[in-house]
Amino acid sequence: MRRLLPIALLLALTGCLTPVPPTAYQAAPVNGGSGYSEVWTSDTRAEVRFAGNWRTDRQTVEDGLLFRAAELAEQRKAPHFAVHDKTLERNVYETPETPPFPSWWYRDRYGWHGAYGRFPTRVRTWTVYTAIMQMEVLPEGAKPPKNADIRDTQAVLDRLALTVRRPSDKPQS
Repeated sequence: MRRLLPIALLLALTGCLTPVPPTAYQAAPVNGGSGYSEVWTSDTRAEVRFAGNWRTDRQTVEDGLLFRAAELAEQRKAPHFAVHDKTLERNVYETPETPPFPSWWYRDRYGWHGAYGRFPTRVRTWTVYTAIMQMEVLPEGAKPPKNADIRDTQAVLDRLALTVRRPSDKPQS
């Protein structure tokens, strides 16, 4: 039993140190979370959303959104799609890092205190991006709407196919 305790402790610590990969290109869970989702508001219009996690940068979120819109247009056999409205939500979170000191350190609204006075607290900051788009698929021969950003479905798929990271791909270091 004594020999198993260090091994179990090592395995537990290794699990805690496993890094969180950036958001893969996959459907988001029903309860929210990172990935893509869409809601069709009519036969040709949809609201597409791509949410990242704290390790996913802004460009990856925007590329995932555009790639999903192109996939939806391809599923409907539309050579083009129109982007009507595109927004990017940026949420910034902050968490104070707890200093690894003995229990005689305490924290109040002015910071950390202890035997040697005040201790400056470090704050960890991370950003989570969510991109949302109103899109319309344009079937062959359809008149493009005015004041819309028209995209070629196949060109978007070809351009972004190598940059989109699917769940089966190895995470980048």
